[in-house]
Amino acid sequence: MGTHLPGKFAYAVLVGVFGTILIALFLATFLHLYEILRLVPFIIALNTALAGYTLIEKTRDQVRHKYLFSMGAGILTVLVAYAILAAMLSYWLGESFLGPLNLLIFLVIGVVCSELGAFLAVKYFKLNE
Repeated sequence: MGTHLPGKFAYAVLVGVFGTILIALFLATFLHLYEILRLVPFIIALNTALAGYTLIEKTRDQVRHKYLFSMGAGILTVLVAYAILAAMLSYWLGESFLGPLNLLIFLVIGVVCSELGAFLAVKYFKLNE
């Protein structure tokens, strides 16, 4: 474990969370909230891949189990983004349309895409050596 590893992990997670929330808010300016709900899996896929890539980019060789850490970043990104999106929907619509099945689907998407983002980062940095 290297120096400031928890901070780098938190940075990668926050990149994914803020990306998810910002894209959802941007889409809310010109799409109805029900249409945005259909796009949430794609938004989460993009931002968890970004979180996995960012984690590898920031830690490089400080972490031995890169894909395991990336999986953790993807899971944490999904959990935090899901909680914020559910709270936003509850506030705006009076009820949350995100249920436990949605959370399970988002977690699967988050794990797979964060792994793909980490895989891409590892290949990219090996290529540039």
